[in-house]
Amino acid sequence: MVRWGLWCALVVALASPQALSAAVKRRGMAVAPESHTTTTTTTAPFLEVSLDTGSGGTVGDGPARPPLARLTLGGTTTWRNYCARPGVKSCGEYDRLPANERLGDTVSYASSVPYLGISAELELLPLAHSASLLRGLGLSLGYRRGFSSTNVTLVGDAGQSTTREVVATDSVLTAQALYRHDFGTGASSAPPGYAGLRAGLLTRAFDVDASANSPLTGTHRLFPAVGLEVSVPLLRWVRLEGAGQFFLSPKPGKGLGGGGAALDAEVSDYGTSVSSFGWEAELGVGGDLWGPFGYSVRFRLSRFQDTFSGAGAKLGWDEGGVAAETYSSLHWGITASY
Repeated sequence: MVRWGLWCALVVALASPQALSAAVKRRGMAVAPESHTTTTTTTAPFLEVSLDTGSGGTVGDGPARPPLARLTLGGTTTWRNYCARPGVKSCGEYDRLPANERLGDTVSYASSVPYLGISAELELLPLAHSASLLRGLGLSLGYRRGFSSTNVTLVGDAGQSTTREVVATDSVLTAQALYRHDFGTGASSAPPGYAGLRAGLLTRAFDVDASANSPLTGTHRLFPAVGLEVSVPLLRWVRLEGAGQFFLSPKPGKGLGGGGAALDAEVSDYGTSVSSFGWEAELGVGGDLWGPFGYSVRFRLSRFQDTFSGAGAKLGWDEGGVAAETYSSLHWGITASY
C-alpha cells in the first residue's frame, strides 16, 4: 500500500500546471531543430527598365504624350498661276472687257503640268512634357524648293501673243513661333490633339531663269504671318489636320538678299507703289505607322494679290493695275517623332 501511495503522489505532481508547462517547454526544445518555417515577402524591384519607342515619348501601353520634336521629310507637287492686268482691280474684270478696250501689256502664267519639289519641316516643343503653362511653346522651321518648266504667254498692245518656255525655281522658307493647347480625343494610345497659334516670318521666291530672255520678272516676298492650326486624332494612325494663315503686307520685290534692280522691277514695271494681301489654307491627314515613324499628306492653297498705283514701265500701265499669284500644292512625306 505504501508503494501504491508513492505512485499516486508522483502522478499528481506531474499533472500540475507547472509541471505540464515545464514538460511542454522541454518538448519544444527537443523538436525545434526539426521544425521548418517558410516566409514569402514580395518587394518592388529596385530598378525596372522599359523600352521607349520614341513615338511621342510613349512607353508601353500607357497614354501617349505630345512629341518633343517632329521632323517631316518629303516632296511637293505644285500648280502655279500668275496674271497681271493694267487699269483694273482684278484679272477677271480685265478679261471681261471688250477686245477693243483691252489695252496694254498683260502677263499670264499657268503651270501646264504640276512641278515637283522637296520639303523639310522641323517642329520643336521642348517643354511639352512639363506641367508648366509654357509647355505649349515651340518653334517651327521649314524649307521647300520646287523646279518649274512651263510656258509664259505675253500679249502685246496690238493683240499679238508670244509663248516661251521658262525654267524657274520656287523656294519657301519659314520660321515661326508656336503655342499649342493639347486635348485628349480618340484612342488612348493616340497622341493628344491640339489647337494652336503660330506667328513668324515667311519668304517665297519664284526665280525665273534670266537666260530665257523673258519679260516675266518673277516674284520675291518677305513678310510676317499669323495663323491658327488644329489636329484631331481619330486613331493612332489617323488624325485630321487643318491650318490657316493671313499674310501681312506680302509685297513683291523683297527678298532675304536685300534689294537690287531685278527686285525693284517687280514693282516699277507695274507702278510706283504697291499694296498686297494674302492668305493660306491647308487640310490633310497624318498619323503614326510604326514606332516613331509616321506619315503626313496635306493640300495647301496660297494666294497673293498686288494692287499697283502710279505709272509703270510696261506699256499701258499708266494708272497701275493688279497682279494675282496662286499656288496649289500637295505635300506628302514621312515623319519621325520623339
